[in-house]
Amino acid sequence: MVWLMRSSMIVPQRSASTFEETCAAVERVVPAGGGWSFPMPSFDMWQKLADKDEAPDGIRRIRTYFVCKPSIANRVLSDTPKIAAIMPCSWAVYELEDHSVWLAKMNISMMSKMFSGAVAKGMGEVAAADERFMPEILG
Repeated sequence: MVWLMRSSMIVPQRSASTFEETCAAVERVVPAGGGWSFPMPSFDMWQKLADKDEAPDGIRRIRTYFVCKPSIANRVLSDTPKIAAIMPCSWAVYELEDHSVWLAKMNISMMSKMFSGAVAKGMGEVAAADERFMPEILG
């Protein structure tokens, strides 16, 4: 079980586009997704770390996004407030030294199987939206 969680809980997917194009696609596709939004601004994680002399090795850039659909969040949090600890969903677009660009996110589909009721249903809706978003974002 631990091996499965380590190998599958965070899903990195390679983008066919540049870092800038991938970030622009995230910023275009998510808000066009029927009620999806960014409840807080994205941020340049690489620069935040570099400012503290802690830039990660082998990585050129990282931009982190926070993705949410308020109607799903409302239902999930109304039922199970402690889930706020893992909300909103975080996505990271990053570029490695070899110039490959990736988008990493939680495997919400897998995670939903650990819950029941409103949480499982909400996570299922998030997973379905992720499946719709990724092909358009990643090219």
